[in-house]
Amino acid sequence: MALKDLGKNTPAVEIIRRVLSESGQPIRLEELTVNALHAWGRDFPNNPYADLALVYKLATTVLRCKVSFDEMEGKVPLVHHEEHLDGPKALNHTMGAPDLNEVLDDLKNVKLSLPS
Repeated sequence: MALKDLGKNTPAVEIIRRVLSESGQPIRLEELTVNALHAWGRDFPNNPYADLALVYKLATTVLRCKVSFDEMEGKVPLVHHEEHLDGPKALNHTMGAPDLNEVLDDLKNVKLSLPS
């Protein structure tokens, strides 16, 4: 599964959208991921992302979800990756699997909601 091939009508994205819509309020990424996997009924297809990171990536890039760091005292997680020669980088939707997979403990507390 290549993320560039995923669109708004892809089953995994549709499930994420449905879970977010049914919630009606911002939802923690960890809860969103558990609910999406439960609704999906199987594991996500093989890809380089951990499940949390994949749901974050799809929600922010395909669905353009709003991101909230309220559960983290408003602090954006920093990614400390050896490839970042100029220091840690703030979490953002353009990051790839190595960076997102590195901050899973922080990522689970990010809240997401559908755009207005």
